Amino acid sequence: MTPKQPTKPVRVAVVDDSLTMRRWLKSVIALDPRLQIVGMAGSAGEARELIKATEPDVLTLDIEMPGMNGLEFLTHLMRLHPMPVIMLASGILKGNPAAEQALAVGAVACISKPQFPTQETMKALCDSIFAAAIGQPINGHTPISEKNAFSDRILLVGASTGGVAAIETMLGNLNSSNVPPIVIAQHMPQQYLTSFVQRLDRIGAHDVAFSSNEMRLAPGTVRIAPAQDRQTCVVWHSGAWHIHETARQYEQTYCPSVDVLFASAVPWARQVGAILLTGLGNDGAKGMLALRRRGARTLGQSRESCVVYGMPGAALSLNASEDEAAIEEIGTRMLSRMRRTRASVPAT
Repeated sequence: MTPKQPTKPVRVAVVDDSLTMRRWLKSVIALDPRLQIVGMAGSAGEARELIKATEPDVLTLDIEMPGMNGLEFLTHLMRLHPMPVIMLASGILKGNPAAEQALAVGAVACISKPQFPTQETMKALCDSIFAAAIGQPINGHTPISEKNAFSDRILLVGASTGGVAAIETMLGNLNSSNVPPIVIAQHMPQQYLTSFVQRLDRIGAHDVAFSSNEMRLAPGTVRIAPAQDRQTCVVWHSGAWHIHETARQYEQTYCPSVDVLFASAVPWARQVGAILLTGLGNDGAKGMLALRRRGARTLGQSRESCVVYGMPGAALSLNASEDEAAIEEIGTRMLSRMRRTRASVPAT
C-alpha cells in the first residue's frame, strides 16, 4: 500500500551540537516545499523541550553530541515518545557500530553528512527526511537488516519431556544467519545432554554448544544450559548478552531451571523472546509471566503438538504466554514478533 501523501509540509526538527550544521540544514530544508523547519536544538535537553513544544513529524539527530550523545537520546526517545528519526553523522558507513546500534534502537536511517554539498546530495537528504516522515523506504542508507533487527535481542527456550524432538524441529525451521542468540534449558541428565548437543551441532545449520560462565553470546548461535549443579542465567553488559552461572539453591527442583533462566532476563525484558515447549510440570511459567509483564514476547507450544502439555499449559493458565503455536511454526512466529517490538538498547 502506498503511504498517503501529506497535504501540509512535513514538520522537521533538527538536533545538532554544531551551530554551523544547524544553519546549513535549515537552509537546505527551507528550499524544499515538502518540508518545514519547526525548530532546532543543540543538545539533548534542548531537544526534549523542542519536541514537547513543536511535536514534529520527523527528527534529524546528530550521533555525536556533548553530554548525552545522540544514541543515548534516541534510546530514551524511542521508549517514551517514538517518532521517525534520521541519524546524521560524519562518515557513517554500512557496518559502523554506531549506525548498527542506532538502527537497532529504532532510527529509520543513518546518513552521512555530505562532505561536498551538491544539488544531488541536498535533494537526497530532503528526500530521505520526507520519506521517513511518511513511512516510505529510504534509498542510499544503511539498511535495517535482519542482523540489525536482533542486535540486542535474545531468545530463551525451556523444554522437558518431548523437548529433544521439539527443539530439533524448531531450530530446523529457523535461518541460522538471521536469529538472535538462543539459550535453551532442557530438563535432561548431563550425559544425555552431551549427546543431544553434539547431535544438534552435527545435523543442523546452527552453531550449537554448551553454555559456560561469562560466555559472550553472538547472533546465530545456540547455547544449551548444562545440568551440572549450576544454574544458567543471562545478563546484558558491554553491548552484548553473556552467560552468568549461579549456584543451585536447595529449593530449586530443576537444574537447569527454566524459571531461573527466564527470571534472569527480566531487567531487559523488551529485548527478550521466551518460548515454553513440551514438558511435564510447570517450570518456566512464573519466569515467563515476569518477563511478559515487563514487555517480553512470549509463546507456548500448542497442546496438539506437545508430547506433554504441562509446561505450556501452566504458562497459558497464568496468562504468561501471549498465545500458542504448533512446533513447526513457533520459532518463526516468535522472531516475527520480536522484529516488530521496538528496540530499547539496555543500559550497560
